[in-house]
Amino acid sequence: MGRATRLAGMMLAGALALPMAAGAAEAPKLTFTTLGTNSGPIPNPQRFEASSLVRYGGDAILVDAGDGAADQLARAGVAIGDLKAVFISHLHFDHTGGLFGLLSLRYQAGYTTPLTLYGPPGLKETVDHLIAAIGPGTQAVSTMRAPGTGGPDFGLSVVELASGASVPVGEITVKAIENSHYDTLPAKGRPLSVAYRFEAPGRAILFTGDTGPSAEVAKLCQGSDLLVSEIMDPKLAIEDIRRRRPDVPAYALPIVEAHFRQEHMAPEEVGKLAKGCGAKALVLTHIALRDAEIPGAAAQIAAEYSGPTHFARDLDTF
Repeated sequence: MGRATRLAGMMLAGALALPMAAGAAEAPKLTFTTLGTNSGPIPNPQRFEASSLVRYGGDAILVDAGDGAADQLARAGVAIGDLKAVFISHLHFDHTGGLFGLLSLRYQAGYTTPLTLYGPPGLKETVDHLIAAIGPGTQAVSTMRAPGTGGPDFGLSVVELASGASVPVGEITVKAIENSHYDTLPAKGRPLSVAYRFEAPGRAILFTGDTGPSAEVAKLCQGSDLLVSEIMDPKLAIEDIRRRRPDVPAYALPIVEAHFRQEHMAPEEVGKLAKGCGAKALVLTHIALRDAEIPGAAAQIAAEYSGPTHFARDLDTF
């Protein structure tokens, strides 16, 4: 059996073993659904922008809110009013572009259940501006909201997190740690980008968010049942920019390449993280690869990590 055949078999086995059959689980289980798996910020006809869904019993959490998040929630069978919380990993627009739709549709549809948005400093200002942007439309729409329940911010709260924070959401505990996504920026005044660990009885899931190699993320990942990681091949990504965007000035390319190499996860680094933290299974999202490039990336991961590995598509559940 050749290496390519063995690799294809490994990927197929991972794909068959990880996604849960609908209705198969009777007891509550912590699950992770990839609503949008694009790496952004360039729209992709096959993948929505970054967003995911964490569920345990009746608790539902939206993780990041890239463009189209509300639509993908509907496809996953979750109403906006079913959400208990939203966790934003960082304020890049491919992770926040769907917040306006989420909040404005929540208002127009008449949902009044409490919703808390968690994320790095700057999230409150972002949400305040989005609520203000909803304002001009409030008199032009007919809502199902009961009298006396207020405006678009009714029932809405925002909590800005620091690295090391731990937050309970129903029976899910969410832990945040700073990752390395902004490491090329000056330390003073640098924005915060975080990875999240979701824990519920019987399972722990580590979501890297956008990051490069990070000792803190590796520490938080220890003993995870599932590692959900971003992935990018910096060399291929730069080649793609040169091919598709000849308008990008030459001086910008070294800056972009440094960002790709230091603040995103190359396949080899993903494999090292999964192996080092003892993750029982690995899922890739925020995929900055063309489909034809995925087998090569899978081989690089397999050179470091022998566990089940799955390159997610939108609406996969693990």
